[in-house]
Amino acid sequence: MTDTATSLWADVMGLVIRLHDREADRDLIAHLHAIDAATLFDAILAGPDEGAAVFLEAALAELGDAPSAEALDEMAADYADLYLTNGYRIAPTGSVWFTDEHLERQEPMFEVREWYQHYDLKVPDWRIRSDDHLVHELQFVRHLLALGTTDALTDAARFLDLHVLGWAPEFCARAAERTRTPFHAATAAVTAEFLPVLRNWLESETGIAPDIRSNAYARAQDREARQAEAKEIERPFVPGLEPSW
Repeated sequence: MTDTATSLWADVMGLVIRLHDREADRDLIAHLHAIDAATLFDAILAGPDEGAAVFLEAALAELGDAPSAEALDEMAADYADLYLTNGYRIAPTGSVWFTDEHLERQEPMFEVREWYQHYDLKVPDWRIRSDDHLVHELQFVRHLLALGTTDALTDAARFLDLHVLGWAPEFCARAAERTRTPFHAATAAVTAEFLPVLRNWLESETGIAPDIRSNAYARAQDREARQAEAKEIERPFVPGLEPSW
């Protein structure tokens, strides 16, 4: 590993965190234009097909270098529905995704807290933004990347598997579909693509293959699919309702 590589990943993670941490303002939009963020993410996420970076480029072009007050207000309302009011019915916290009851501040949050405590870290106020909030979890990964040691990168890989990748990409994918503003849809899509790419890099550095913890939403969907299939099989033939021969 090189200090330059780990520093680059930490810097990009810092940018991703800012996209989710608070409402977008003119300074953020100007900064994204200044660093050509769409090109940066396109290079990191490079794949055979057009990716989320293309949508970010389009969203930034629509906003321009200095977004109007109306555009900023619209993005602020969109941000609130996504992160503050549960307006889109998708939670930015791991406990909701990892527990069968889909509740906030459950055991997954305390598991995450133990990771933070191991590195002498603590969230400012878990009652306002829980330990397993997307922003806090990404901030922790960034902290490990900034440390850059073999042990820290190993912990980053394991933490991503246990506490982030099992839910965050799906949260972002749903956010990209439901948000009203192209900017938040694009940044969510970028994040959904970025996290697995980061994990692949960590595998190349640590030799630890991904072993991602499944979430309760996925298990519930699997159960519903199996139940629906079983009902379809068990349902007796009723003349006139189904094809006959």
